[in-house]
Amino acid sequence: MMFRPPIGAVWGWTQVALARNSTETLTQGTALVLSPHPDDETIGCGLLLARKAQNGHGTTVILATDGDRGWFSSMPRPEPEAIVQIRHREWHRALDVLAVPKESRFTLGIPDGALCDHEEEAAKRIGDLLRNLSPAQVFVTKPHDAHPDHQVLARATRRAVIDVYGSSAGPEGHSSPAVYHYRVYPGEGIWPGDRPSQPTVAMTLRQFARSAIGLIRRRPLVLRASSAKSDKAAAIAAYESQRRLLDGELRYVWRTGVELYWKMDLSDPSG
Repeated sequence: MMFRPPIGAVWGWTQVALARNSTETLTQGTALVLSPHPDDETIGCGLLLARKAQNGHGTTVILATDGDRGWFSSMPRPEPEAIVQIRHREWHRALDVLAVPKESRFTLGIPDGALCDHEEEAAKRIGDLLRNLSPAQVFVTKPHDAHPDHQVLARATRRAVIDVYGSSAGPEGHSSPAVYHYRVYPGEGIWPGDRPSQPTVAMTLRQFARSAIGLIRRRPLVLRASSAKSDKAAAIAAYESQRRLLDGELRYVWRTGVELYWKMDLSDPSG
């Protein structure tokens, strides 16, 4: 049978082909990575975190939700409380592999799927950490990701950055950090609005062409780090509870030696 990669994988390869190589810029300086659920930080920023550690730059990870809804294992689904404990342990094991210091791991503990009800609280707590940490860079999910928690965390992070630093300058004259979105879903960005419930092949191909042209106007930034690929794979392996999900279309993100980023436009509420 002929192998046909899913449209999301083809879209990811197209993004990488058109991206600007920004490896040196992205891997320099301290970083704060915000993750909606346990594993998003590794899927989207595993190479980045590993390279930062190799270069001696401090990293901090904030986990927004408890992950109690996420179970993609062949094992029987446990009770939500048990899922929280399992995913929390997996998160720590993954961050051990990526050399994120234990004292630089923070959890907000918001219920999985309910971040929209805690956006203001999340923005305040992120702002407090920004004031305490003063990172050179901030990384968060994309505002148009398919999962609502990803969207809310992007908005809350933007609110926090503006609250702490304004549009350009931070407290006591310090410059604000560079703020980036990172990729989790390989197909995000093909459909600018809501994806049709049953898109035809013709509809998908037309929209793919339109979106590819749009990439030329806003090219992604690519981090190339093949030397850290094994570290990222080992960190992903910690997430046994997510194996069916991670081995699906998401493998076209985490099994590669590249990661994609976009600079956040603080003046644009939509990101």
